[in-house]
Amino acid sequence: NKTFKLDYNKNVVERNFELIKFALKLPYNKEEIHHKLAFLHSTQQHLTPSLSNIKKNIILIPGASFSSKCYPVEKFAELTNLLDANYLIVWGSNEEKLLADKIKKLAPHVNICEKLSIEDLISLVSKTNLVIGPDTGPTHMGWASNIPSITLFGPTPGYRNTFITENNKVIESKSEVNPYKINKNDHSINEISAKEVAKMAQKLLHM
Repeated sequence: NKTFKLDYNKNVVERNFELIKFALKLPYNKEEIHHKLAFLHSTQQHLTPSLSNIKKNIILIPGASFSSKCYPVEKFAELTNLLDANYLIVWGSNEEKLLADKIKKLAPHVNICEKLSIEDLISLVSKTNLVIGPDTGPTHMGWASNIPSITLFGPTPGYRNTFITENNKVIESKSEVNPYKINKNDHSINEISAKEVAKMAQKLLHM
């Protein structure tokens, strides 16, 4: 048995690659992550009638593992009025469905998807142009699928929890985050403006 020590504060993607390199004795160059192929694939094709053939398709993720990670529904609604696109809201729990409904009430033009399986969600992400959401699994699917994404960070560390590439960006609040002790009462994600998100989305979508 061998022991391999990794700094917990280090980026999780880099940590995982270094662990694989150590365990399997494989060559590893950090730059290769920037030019990776998509490694998240669905075994089935999910039919989504609300996908547009005219406008850019943007997935919005309202939910997360705890409430202070979530971007405010009011700002999601504002975002949809700043950027002309076809919006699809995905959800996985009853609480997330309530958030989706609130966005729909404020922005009637958005589409709320039916409850999707993991396979269906992977399939949907692969067909869209951009994923926007907080630090949560469905948002990170964009990165794994080589689909442009914007991950919004408040109480969790952006530098650690995702890997920034040409197409995968983060917007962080100004909160000082301790990765060893996450403050679930930190609602600083509320400070991220919808205009800032829209501006970054325009760049990623070349609009």
